[in-house]
Amino acid sequence: MSSSAPALFQPLSVGAINLRHRVVMAPLTRFRANKHHVHGELAKTYYAQRASVPGTLIITEGTVIAPQAGGFENVPGIWNDAQIAGWKAVRNHSVVVRVC
Repeated sequence: MSSSAPALFQPLSVGAINLRHRVVMAPLTRFRANKHHVHGELAKTYYAQRASVPGTLIITEGTVIAPQAGGFENVPGIWNDAQIAGWKAVRNHSVVVRVC
């Protein structure tokens, strides 16, 4: 990329991660988990689509840490083994940078 390109489209290193640009997908709760707060195919597809451009940083969504901590349906959790496995599947299915 030429040096005349706007800074937004210039490469950037964040620790050991080399990004091709400075556009970052911010964390958003997407309500794509099931009724047990476990991510499945819908979340894997969602994040894989957004990670399809090499060098893209995605900061995943807010996650409920305990049953008492969440008040919404279909928000992903991370307090049991099934939920952790769901997040790992999302991470492994994403194409580029994996931040969970």
